[in-house]
Amino acid sequence: MASGALPPGFPAVEIDGEYYWDGGVVSNTPLYRVLTEQPQRDMLVFQVDLWSAQGELPHDMPGVAERSKEIQYSSRTRLMTEYMHESRRRQRLLQELLALVPPERRADPAYRRAECEANGALVNLIHLIYRDKPYEGHYKDYEFSAASMHGHWRSGLADMRHTLAHPKWFEAPPADRPFVTHDVHRE
Repeated sequence: MASGALPPGFPAVEIDGEYYWDGGVVSNTPLYRVLTEQPQRDMLVFQVDLWSAQGELPHDMPGVAERSKEIQYSSRTRLMTEYMHESRRRQRLLQELLALVPPERRADPAYRRAECEANGALVNLIHLIYRDKPYEGHYKDYEFSAASMHGHWRSGLADMRHTLAHPKWFEAPPADRPFVTHDVHRE
């Protein structure tokens, strides 16, 4: 129920005495959760972002409101993607360094702790970022008319078709780059 509670258009929803808004208010794309549930597993991840970091300089108050939301939501996604990229790079480096430790030293508690932090899993992230339409405004996060939804679906379908036209993107990344990101709008 809370996934439809989007401020300011829809109020928080009460569940067992607690009030909730849509999870996107905190994390629009919960990449951290996806990558830490089974961290030792190679993954192909599709991250859908409805807000773009790229945008026009606003020239009026509605434009400022719209651009502010775009920055607010997209910066969290970008920050988490960069954090997970760096985290996986370090985990992979740690795994490579642990392989250099002689077998007689591997019973050491420090080695055991480091072994728990090391990770050789590969992540291939396909980032799909919705690109605004010129007629949309600052209310797009709570405007769910049939025409708008059909437009969003058509846009998403076009992005997926464009993405699927790059079969190399679906291959596992090389070991020296354990976390790679692809974006149809940047390629």
